[in-house]
Amino acid sequence: MSKTLILPAEMISRELDARLLQGVIALDRGWEVITGSKALINRAIWKMPPSVYLCQTLTHKRLTMLRLLKRLGHVSFGWDEEGLVYFGRDVYLMRRVSSETLEMLSGLVAWGRQSAEDLAERSRVVGLEAHPFGNPRFDLLRPELDGLHEPEVRAIRQTYGDFILINTNYSSLNPIISMHDAPDRRMSKRDQANPDLPKRFEGMQAHRKRVMDGFLAVLKPLAERFSHMTIVVRPHPGEEMQTWVDAASDVANLKVVREGGSIPWLKAAKAMVHNGCTTGAEAAVVGHTPIAYCPEVRLDQEAVLCNAISHRAETFDSLCDALSAAIAGKLEMGAAQRAVFNQYVSGVSGPLAAQQIMDLCERLHDGIGSQRASVVQRNAVRIYAAGRHAYKSMRKGHRTDRYLNKVFPEISCEHVAERANLMAGSLGLQIRVDTTKIGHNIFKMTAGTANRIDSI
Repeated sequence: MSKTLILPAEMISRELDARLLQGVIALDRGWEVITGSKALINRAIWKMPPSVYLCQTLTHKRLTMLRLLKRLGHVSFGWDEEGLVYFGRDVYLMRRVSSETLEMLSGLVAWGRQSAEDLAERSRVVGLEAHPFGNPRFDLLRPELDGLHEPEVRAIRQTYGDFILINTNYSSLNPIISMHDAPDRRMSKRDQANPDLPKRFEGMQAHRKRVMDGFLAVLKPLAERFSHMTIVVRPHPGEEMQTWVDAASDVANLKVVREGGSIPWLKAAKAMVHNGCTTGAEAAVVGHTPIAYCPEVRLDQEAVLCNAISHRAETFDSLCDALSAAIAGKLEMGAAQRAVFNQYVSGVSGPLAAQQIMDLCERLHDGIGSQRASVVQRNAVRIYAAGRHAYKSMRKGHRTDRYLNKVFPEISCEHVAERANLMAGSLGLQIRVDTTKIGHNIFKMTAGTANRIDSI
């Protein structure tokens, strides 16, 4: 039986390249890979072969899907795609980690030593070790894959010249699709948190809103101060762009763009500004000293990592001074900042995170089907899953579907194959990646001649 790895992605600009890289590593080891839109893969899971399946969030809402996967004979491992930047262990566990979800996993990957320690508070209770391998998103930042991004870097520089990059991270405050009437976040009954934590999180969100307002207010003055350069604002993939477009209106050297992934933009920029954004850590890997603009100072209400490794600027003038120094190549990260980075981020040297994750997948593969239901039960599960698929495919105008269209627009089989083959070539792998479209935004990757399967 061939080994199958299923790698869903929620946001195309944030995750697809990382899934393709993970997939290429798997193909080189003789696996087959299914990747594409998380929502669409999950709807069609009842037609897919038993696999090792990546669950990219650890919240309680994943529990139904993980139970379904187990009954269909899949083995699941997981990580938290948003588990690098968070507001301390207690709030993080309350918001992002369910003991019942962890219990359904056979493997767990963490971004670094710190998140592994934080996850262990719950994972060890269910007998699960958090492996601090890192994330393939950071593999993409490594020198081995510089060639993958170079054409995009050149094109960005040709279009925007010398520019300052501002990355935002306010999807919960400025969502691309409003969720104000969505049900409250569910939690496992085992994980009832300190009743003060939700109130503390609300305070953090209020702080974040004031910081976001500070960013909106500073855009035009910044464009005026650096009139000889372009200011490029890249909103988070889950944010509503129009908020930033409105703030940048009528300023020639102020651009709001959301094209491609973050890495080429970081490499092309002269300097980078953020507040509490994962791209702050990414910027540090590619050679920037990230600048954290902090128009309101509340250290107790900030996410832990990315501001701590950045040069802090708390006023407009100090922001301009830091940018001038960064543009001149005179802004450097200190030893204390490097130590914080190393505590939180793994996989930026040594073996690729994707290689270590595949070692884990090889071990997990032996468990496929071990807890599979009987034929009668499995058929019942498939009928249920097929009905769930049909219902979600027929509904019109649902919030989730509108969100999906924005964060994972349609891509071609040729695009997937081209990106995957560029990665294989950059890594010196002696394989050709063949790609077959097996459903809307769902793709099967094989090494060598593609074995076509029926559409799903």
